[in-house]
Amino acid sequence: MRNTISRFRNDQSGAVAVEFVLIAPILLTLLFGIITVGYFMGVSHSVSQLAAGAARSSVAGLDTIEREALATAYLDQASVRYPLLIQDAVTHSVSFDDETTAGIFVDVTYGVEGSLLEIANSFLGFGITTIDGSAYVAY
Repeated sequence: MRNTISRFRNDQSGAVAVEFVLIAPILLTLLFGIITVGYFMGVSHSVSQLAAGAARSSVAGLDTIEREALATAYLDQASVRYPLLIQDAVTHSVSFDDETTAGIFVDVTYGVEGSLLEIANSFLGFGITTIDGSAYVAY
C-alpha cells in the first residue's frame, strides 16, 4: 500500500493538464478582452474618419444642395470605404452652419447590435450601444 501511495504522489503525468485547466479561463478571457478592445478602437476610428471624410468630400460642392449630396453619397458607401462598419448600422445627419462662416456639420452614429461589441456587452457589461463621430468643416 505504501508503494502505491508514494508512486501516486511522485507521478506528475497529469500536472500539465491540471495547470492548463486552471490557467485557460484567465488566458481566454484576456484574449477575448484584447480582441474586443481592438475591435472597438477600430470601429471608433472608422466612425470618426467616416464623418471627417464626408465633411471633406462636401468641399467640392458649389452650393449647399450639392454639398449635402456629396456628403450623403460618401456616407452611403461607409461599408465599402471602412470594412469594419456595417452599412445598416450607420445613421447620419448633415447640417449646415450659415450664421457666421459657412460650414458643414456631419454626425455619424454606429449601432453595435449584431457585432462583437454586443457580445462583449452581454459578458463584460460595457454598456456600449452606439459609437458616435462628428466633424465640422468651414468653407
